[in-house]
Amino acid sequence: GDVYKRQVHGEIDGPYKAMIIPSAREEGKVLKKRYAVFNLNGKIAEIKGFELKRRGELKIIKIFQQEIFSKYLEGTTLEECYQACAQVARRWVQVLTNQGYGLEDEELIDYIGESRVLSKSLSEYNEQKGVAINSAKRLSEFLGQDVIQGKGLNCHFIISKRPFGAAVNERVIPISIFSTDDVVKKKFLRKWLKEPNLQDFDMKSILDWDYYIERLGNTIQKLIVIPAALQSVSNPVPEVKPPESVSYTHLTLPTIYSVQISVVAV
Repeated sequence: GDVYKRQVHGEIDGPYKAMIIPSAREEGKVLKKRYAVFNLNGKIAEIKGFELKRRGELKIIKIFQQEIFSKYLEGTTLEECYQACAQVARRWVQVLTNQGYGLEDEELIDYIGESRVLSKSLSEYNEQKGVAINSAKRLSEFLGQDVIQGKGLNCHFIISKRPFGAAVNERVIPISIFSTDDVVKKKFLRKWLKEPNLQDFDMKSILDWDYYIERLGNTIQKLIVIPAALQSVSNPVPEVKPPESVSYTHLTLPTIYSVQISVVAV
């Protein structure tokens, strides 16, 4: 009878020293096309899908990722490797938990300020909501309608902790308000924060520090906390807990990665 053969062609790259793949924060989910590959000399050969390549991501997250990648190659055991990574993570977590102590406002803004560009004119968004859209609307309140005309408006903003319980897009504050006239600044911050008797207009007291700690913490979970748990290593960054919805205590590498691949040379 007829003989049918099926062939699968693939490419083999390398050899490489290491390949780093982050974990997803949700159980059963896989992060696709996100990895960093290191050459034998310890230099990054390719990096794909990480936040440091993403436009608009917090700079503090980008810097953290830039600093941590080389740490994956340190140590002679998994524990030593994760401890080297944890030193970087804990330093940046401390910057946020200490609420930017010792940093000038300009430096802090550089770390946590966000930028979004509106692809359309503000009027075209109609009743849509979003952090960039609300930031643009608030810019127009104190700078005038001329500022928001046309496409391509760059909105630079932070997230405040007030009004308490409000959605994130309702707590967006254009950064330029902090460099405007004091009378104007006080008027609009009181309005946006819904605090008519507000007396402390220092940016550090207005920021939602928990929001930024969570943003950084999510990245640390994917790059350190969850991978360490999957490899039976105690949490090297105790300030950042694993996701509450996922339990990793019952998982071990043999049960997770049970697929075996045989390579046959022909």
